[in-house]
Amino acid sequence: MRLIARGLAAGRLQTIPSGMENIPRQGPGLVVARHYHHLYDGLALFAAIRRPFHIVVTLDWAPNRPTKLFFETANRLARWPTVLRGDVLLHHANARRSLFTARDVIRYQRKAMRQSVDLLMKGRLLVIFPEGYPNIDPIYTTKIEPDEFLPFKPGFANIVSVAEKRLNHKIPIIPAGFHYTRENTWIGHLRFGSPIYRDNSAEKEVLIRNTEKAVKDLSM
Repeated sequence: MRLIARGLAAGRLQTIPSGMENIPRQGPGLVVARHYHHLYDGLALFAAIRRPFHIVVTLDWAPNRPTKLFFETANRLARWPTVLRGDVLLHHANARRSLFTARDVIRYQRKAMRQSVDLLMKGRLLVIFPEGYPNIDPIYTTKIEPDEFLPFKPGFANIVSVAEKRLNHKIPIIPAGFHYTRENTWIGHLRFGSPIYRDNSAEKEVLIRNTEKAVKDLSM
């Protein structure tokens, strides 16, 4: 995956990272990032983060069965948890009807939760985009404005909660902000903030709001 990312980024994207000291060198961690570009966000993460990591990805954009099978296989080998967004299936009902069903949304979600918790329990670094949609996507996005932010979904908080209960120790949530500029190529400014911990928030909703604000501030 890292070699593929380097090849795709060559001549297209330059990444300027900061706050790398906030990425744990070992042990579990959950990077919670803004989602701006459907492809470049992942390429920037590979350019910045040196230790192995896994990304929670979607597959509802797949246009046909061969593509679906290829990426399911690739995600399985890379141990990338895979989810489906139910509203995408509704938006592209006719095109996706033969590939996914409403039941698949729940099935993929449950499997992704198990995989995500398992990765954290094994001391891995996991990346998640709680908005669910990028600003730039050739397939479909609910974002209308170029710099729009969607409310964070609670999945990342649920993942951390379950993993911490099983491990019996805290897991850092590392906020990550993206800001892009364009010259001859795209320049991705990727900023990592100080870790946030679940036990510092009285309620799950507070944790979600605090993390969302940190990611927004880092994306300015």
